[in-house]
Amino acid sequence: MEKKYIAYAGTYTHETSKGIHIFDVDVEKGRIIPKKEVVINNPSYVTVSADHKFLYSICDEGVAAFAIQPDGDLKQLNVKSINGMRGCHLSVTKANTHIFISGYHDGKITVMSLNKDGSIGEITDAVFHKGIGSIAERNFRPHVSCATLTPDEEVLCVCDLGIDQIKLYKFDHETGKLKLHDIIRSQLESAPKEIKFSPDGRFAYVVCELKNFIN
Repeated sequence: MEKKYIAYAGTYTHETSKGIHIFDVDVEKGRIIPKKEVVINNPSYVTVSADHKFLYSICDEGVAAFAIQPDGDLKQLNVKSINGMRGCHLSVTKANTHIFISGYHDGKITVMSLNKDGSIGEITDAVFHKGIGSIAERNFRPHVSCATLTPDEEVLCVCDLGIDQIKLYKFDHETGKLKLHDIIRSQLESAPKEIKFSPDGRFAYVVCELKNFIN
């Protein structure tokens, strides 16, 4: 039986785009076929839970939760405020108990609980970064661009391209709280934007936006 694939694309909404685009993916022919569009304000970043049951999206109102239907369609569960400026990146725990929202504009990491039905719960922690970067009018203040757990899910790695740092926070899965553990200082004016781990968890790779290299 041929395996079917679905793709989801978040967009900034305007006259021709109204939200999250859903595509059927033909891997044999290398094609994506537009299927449906789910209306939501400026879903600039989307992510899917580890069990592929839920999709989460940045939106103007905060963050939105959707249940993924058998045919790939999305059923909105709820929308919750993050009590701050709009986010730019999302990640979730493997067990789908918490979601991490990165705040580029206000330099904040927001942690929110997730309910058993996949909907978004309450804010469990919020941490603002402090400091001054090295490039006037670009990196002159914190810009949190990515927050991702290590493969063992003990530490949350937070890239801040505004102050050229990756801050490491111990994450308490019971309380949803963060505690600063260590700081990795990147090269000045490098702007570490995103961190990815190898499948075996032995290596981490960081994309640096301004100097255009990978650590």
